[in-house]
Amino acid sequence: MRLKTLLKSAGIKAVKAAAGACAAIALALALGLQYPTAAGIITLLSLQETKRETLITAGRRIPIFLAATAIAFFSFQLLGYTVAALGVYLLVFVTLCHTVSAAADIAMCSVLVTHYWVERSTAPGLIVNELLLLVIGAGIGILLNLFLPVGLHAIRKAQGEIDSAICRALDQIADSIQGHTVTHLPQFLELERLLEQARAQANRAADNALTLDLNYYREYIDMRMNQFLVLQRIQIGLLRLGGAPSQAEPIAVFLHRISSTFGESNNAAALLDDANRIRAEFRASELPRTREEFEDRAALLHIFNELEHFLLLKSTFAQSLTPEQRARYWNE
Repeated sequence: MRLKTLLKSAGIKAVKAAAGACAAIALALALGLQYPTAAGIITLLSLQETKRETLITAGRRIPIFLAATAIAFFSFQLLGYTVAALGVYLLVFVTLCHTVSAAADIAMCSVLVTHYWVERSTAPGLIVNELLLLVIGAGIGILLNLFLPVGLHAIRKAQGEIDSAICRALDQIADSIQGHTVTHLPQFLELERLLEQARAQANRAADNALTLDLNYYREYIDMRMNQFLVLQRIQIGLLRLGGAPSQAEPIAVFLHRISSTFGESNNAAALLDDANRIRAEFRASELPRTREEFEDRAALLHIFNELEHFLLLKSTFAQSLTPEQRARYWNE
């Protein structure tokens, strides 16, 4: 299924690239420009993964091209239209591009500059010709990428899968505390994969939604990622738990309660109140009588502290939301 999706995505990208390149060449031909195929190549080089990347790349290329033209002009004026002059241009221009983090523009601008070298001219008309090739190629690249989908449906689906996986982990931790039948949580590998995939989707969506603020999804996934790290530390505490002191049952019940009320719009306030009550009961209980009971109580307290941290992460995230975000994403 994944291979089929990848092939479909690759096919769509290939069709878009081919159509865009042909359209750029056709427009350059219609305008009577020299070297019209260069417009198609520029279109291919302008296609990026997101709308934001495409706009940034296109906006950077015009000043970089003008710098390349200026360097070529002085190099050709000093040394003539020779291989040595082209070498001097490349030395200076490549150094400049690496200095300003524009290495991706070296090939495209240099292709245009070689047209000066072939024509043995840097006349204004030829410079305008090259500039129009750049504008056509980059402009069609921008137009094509304006139709990139934001991908909100995929993110919302990933959120649901992540939340379900965390709920299963919480229930399994509760069962482990009660019955000591589970010493590892195999679904953590799947949860980690889902989190990494969702983070990439959220970043891509934010860069494709130029008129929408989608940072909520990035921050939500980061919050869940931090909770995942807490669950991993709780797992370590489980491995240290050798028995079931009297405090184990209320903590296990509490874990099941967190799982049953787990959701995107739960601000964890009521659950933190429950945690305070359980902590008070923990402190009021009798002191351990044996070394084994002391170690089990210590391991259980470690688990409970991490669980409270788990809830505080969600509470902090909820408090950081603006009224607009609460209305849009939590329907408040």
